[in-house]
Amino acid sequence: MIYLGVNLSHNASACLMVNGKVTIVTQEERFTNKKNFEGYPKKAIDYIVKYLKKKKLKIDLIAYSSAQNPPFTYMAPVNHFYTIKDFNNYYGDDFYAKKLKKGSTDQYVKKLLKDKRNNIDLYLDYSKYKNVTNLDRDNVKYLELYRQDQIDFISNQTKTDKDKIIFVDHHECHAHYAYFAYVNKFVNCAVLTIDSEGDFLNQTTWITKNDKQVLHKIAETSECDVARIYKMTTLLLSMRPMEHEYKVMGLAPYAKEKYANEVYENVFKGILKVQNCKIVRKNRPEDLYGHLKKKFESYRFDNIAGGVQIFVEKITAELFEQIHKKTKVKNFALSGGVSMNIKNNKLLSELPFVDKLFVPPSGSDESLSIGACYYLEKFNSQTLNNIYLGYDINEDINEKSLYKKFKGPKFKIKKVNSKYVAGLLEKGKIIAVARGREEFGARALGNRSIIANPSKLNCIKEINEAIKNRDFWMPFALTILSDKQNNVIYNKKNIKCDHMSIGFDTKNKAYEKIKAGTHPYDLTVRPQLLKKSSNEKYYSLINDFYKLTGIPAVLNTSLNLHGNPISSTLKDVINTFEKSGLKYLYLEDKYLIEKLK
Repeated sequence: MIYLGVNLSHNASACLMVNGKVTIVTQEERFTNKKNFEGYPKKAIDYIVKYLKKKKLKIDLIAYSSAQNPPFTYMAPVNHFYTIKDFNNYYGDDFYAKKLKKGSTDQYVKKLLKDKRNNIDLYLDYSKYKNVTNLDRDNVKYLELYRQDQIDFISNQTKTDKDKIIFVDHHECHAHYAYFAYVNKFVNCAVLTIDSEGDFLNQTTWITKNDKQVLHKIAETSECDVARIYKMTTLLLSMRPMEHEYKVMGLAPYAKEKYANEVYENVFKGILKVQNCKIVRKNRPEDLYGHLKKKFESYRFDNIAGGVQIFVEKITAELFEQIHKKTKVKNFALSGGVSMNIKNNKLLSELPFVDKLFVPPSGSDESLSIGACYYLEKFNSQTLNNIYLGYDINEDINEKSLYKKFKGPKFKIKKVNSKYVAGLLEKGKIIAVARGREEFGARALGNRSIIANPSKLNCIKEINEAIKNRDFWMPFALTILSDKQNNVIYNKKNIKCDHMSIGFDTKNKAYEKIKAGTHPYDLTVRPQLLKKSSNEKYYSLINDFYKLTGIPAVLNTSLNLHGNPISSTLKDVINTFEKSGLKYLYLEDKYLIEKLK
């Protein structure tokens, strides 16, 4: 059976599953160069359609990963054109203040669409909504009209019969992705999804029973404001919500424990509670944004970050504990936006009653298209052992063209092997690498990466000045050889972490070897624990580096210009290389391009 999963929300994506195996996952941002693209993933689907034509395959079913999201979500995707000021207005006087007063928000919505809609790519026809007087999301007629538009467009694009197109609940997609993609489906497990909102919900709890190939929902709620509180805190710290939450997480360890706890006690504690295996409201103010804005006036920015991180850790740990007590389950899987908080994942994995915590790669909305496919194929599906599932750079590489482009006087190109590149890393050189198919998700995992010697702190400054422009408090990550992880980190429960999804403590004796890839304040790392079977060429390069230095790891950050998505095609990679201060580019484990000036 051939299935196509489609996500139109935040981080739009498309997934192709062939006979139970995920074959392609591609994100719209990689084609549009608009980070976190929100809307219809036309170009991503076009890429899959091209593949299907080449293989002479025909789609059996298409699943949209949302059952109830209204057209306004896509008519006005805030991630594309909202500034921080716009977000503040949205949560303040322009939208939510009116909503709380039971006033009409139609005029705001219509003005927004009029003023800013031209700034985004729109494939669906929104002209028919011009005269709609009620733009509320619970307008059933309006929702059905939009759903038909989605069916019509994708049917025409993919040449698939309309009766083969269905809509799947947002959180069902999150849950099926977490379990069927990343957990052995015969393992007894509790699956949690926690995010800001999707299809009117923001948290669900599922368990497997004797029939471990089926998920049973035991709780759901629209009152779990964990992600919403973190998002609003990000905004009130003058960072971009739905994008810069990771910056708040990175800032949190800089707070003194005393002051972070003070913020937690005085601002966040008691807003929510755990009840019946779900997070619900306790003393949550109606105007949450206004409440937080006023409370934050008394505290410093780093202590606010520390306080909100404590809040997330405590409430999710309490949720895990209650689920364990009621179900006796010791294995947990977590997906949704909150699963991207690797510090929280670290704490959850260390809870004494947790045997295993499974956090799938990039569990935010970009993974919904994958979850939609697993929803369609539960019983005969394969786990997602390989996430190098995007654009293949080999489609573009031509040796003659490469030598022509990079002949002197500005460049030098030559054929080298991994031992040669490992030698450059030993000397402290920073190298962009691009090979094969790009990795799915928010984190670079070796096929579109910038790598460096993690024992040399100066490489942090060099990478930031050359390309990344990261905030001074943000740590870099590591790729660690999985079979040598015990040399550098503590992983007593042997938690699976192939994709930088969970944090770990660094062994003291190893700190000097990997210090450039650790958090400078709490000395934790968020590693990619690399198996040889996952990416043999990348493994060989790091192993060659290990033989030279005794360090079984490299610093790894994404190959992209600041504010752009991870580079995808050869054109993207070369553009990033030429416009940055990077000196070396290693292509397809074969060609080394060096800037001479």
